[in-house]
Amino acid sequence: MSNPSQSILIIGAGVFGLSTAIHLAKRGYKDVTVIDRQPFDKNFYHPDDGCDGASADINKVFRTTYGDRKMYQDLALAALPIWRVWTAEVQASSPSDLPDGLDPSDELLSESGFMRTGSGAQLSDFHKACLAGIEADNRRERVFVLKNQDDFKRAKEADELQPGYHWADKLNRYNGLLRGDIHGLLDRDAGFTKADKACVWALHLAKKAGVNFILDSKAGAFSSFITTGTEGDRRVLGVQTQDGKEHRADKVIVACGGWTASVVPEVSSLLETTGGSLAFIDIPRDRPDLLQRFGPKEFCTWSFESAEGTGMGGFPATEDGRLKFGYREVKYTNFVTHPVTGTRLSVPRTKYSPDPIHNIPLHALENIKRIIRSIYPELAAIGITETRICWYTDSIDNHFVGDYVPGYGETLFVASGGSGHGFKFLPVFGENFVNQLEHKQDEFTQYWKWRKPVPGQRANGLEQGEDGPRVLDKVKLATKDDWKFGDESLVSA
Repeated sequence: MSNPSQSILIIGAGVFGLSTAIHLAKRGYKDVTVIDRQPFDKNFYHPDDGCDGASADINKVFRTTYGDRKMYQDLALAALPIWRVWTAEVQASSPSDLPDGLDPSDELLSESGFMRTGSGAQLSDFHKACLAGIEADNRRERVFVLKNQDDFKRAKEADELQPGYHWADKLNRYNGLLRGDIHGLLDRDAGFTKADKACVWALHLAKKAGVNFILDSKAGAFSSFITTGTEGDRRVLGVQTQDGKEHRADKVIVACGGWTASVVPEVSSLLETTGGSLAFIDIPRDRPDLLQRFGPKEFCTWSFESAEGTGMGGFPATEDGRLKFGYREVKYTNFVTHPVTGTRLSVPRTKYSPDPIHNIPLHALENIKRIIRSIYPELAAIGITETRICWYTDSIDNHFVGDYVPGYGETLFVASGGSGHGFKFLPVFGENFVNQLEHKQDEFTQYWKWRKPVPGQRANGLEQGEDGPRVLDKVKLATKDDWKFGDESLVSA
């Protein structure tokens, strides 16, 4: 039930926290506060300036294809026009009207297209489901199927009507790869978001809507819950931050991404922090041919699944020539003991952690290099210039979690479980989290509710636990020497 007079405290100023805060304000809530240990108003969500959450990144995939999970396809399509409006608003603003960290030249969404590809001449079952979902929405004209002559003709016609997107060239680029043993879909209503810039804008919008923010390594850092009652019948009255100050609230929302389970250990059977492997190639300024060839006008966001089952993806080059490649075929874990409950759970380990990590697993790096050599061989001479682990929060079924934590009445709520696909929904999915907070049924209620894994069934890797092969301490890490492209073969995980 809606009660806008209640005070709401949100832990976490990533996309889950930002979107929920914005939509709480739209519902009329006047007392909404967001805390975070990161000074995002100063470091602007940039991963090179101390930020280590999944939301703090240079780019994230925007896609509208979701196979048979049409509810997320619909949500992405609802977000798309708002992304366009946000970009238009930024670009129509004077520099003095924009928050620090943004410039009128910034584009929050780049509609470069998203090319889903895989080995083999025939569409995979998932790609067939993606195409069927698009056709069900009467959007077939917005997608081009690789090696489909009618679609190639439509792509050329689209280029004539709206020059600059190079749709036909993008199709041609992939047609001949792997000696033609490749299939794919090119979605025109897709591309990538500039993640750090988008978060800065959302933070600005939330502040304009009246949301309060405490962004500080001490004053904004969660220390503990203030509770009353006994186990099974507790109530959360607020939180204490690491500066010793208490922040009382009627409801506390935990939107901590990869740190969610360390704040709410009860969710560890439903959510697990996992690391995806990122590698970067920086195109030199003296290679304008490659800067153009891999820029967002001539290159698109992409994913590829090899015949061996290895999956990865990447993005067009940034203005500085940085290409990002992501590998999540193996999603790594980092188990520690929770200091209060003694629960063993996975938490992020980044280059900013007390025990920093600067490399990715060798298995992941070798797979990234192998696929780059297979489909983008002209980049091999440049070599890898940086690697990083990006920590996500996987749920047991890749659906998000938006529900009250059992045993705390209706005082503690979790908004998390991005599972590597949440960022694109930043403008809209806060509305759905507020629906769950207010017990307003919508199309996501049955999927985002508190749930448990079914014994004996796969649970997106959570069933492996600490005994599984994905534990970071069990695998060999790459070194800078491994960044070079040579005659390597796959190594075992």
